[in-house]
Amino acid sequence: MELDFTFRNVESTEAIKEWALKRFKKVVKHVKEPAHAHLTLIVDKHRHRAECTLRTDGETLRAAGETADMYASIDAVVATIENAARRTKERRVSSHEL
Repeated sequence: MELDFTFRNVESTEAIKEWALKRFKKVVKHVKEPAHAHLTLIVDKHRHRAECTLRTDGETLRAAGETADMYASIDAVVATIENAARRTKERRVSSHEL
């Protein structure tokens, strides 16, 4: 899976990128390859927001999470995307679309 980052009002650090890459490894097993994810990280005052768009073969999944901590926001977005990807995969399998 290819993962792109956009940082708004927050400094781009390797620690944040590594955290996101580590978390997105859980999503890979639920999506068709090739997959492309775009993660936008935004800080406004005390709000840390993460938004994700995942594009794969004919499907687009979107999620957003907002907390007081950027790492928690990334975790929330990944959990939402993972659930959506799992549901999509189950629908494909149940309809024999593999």
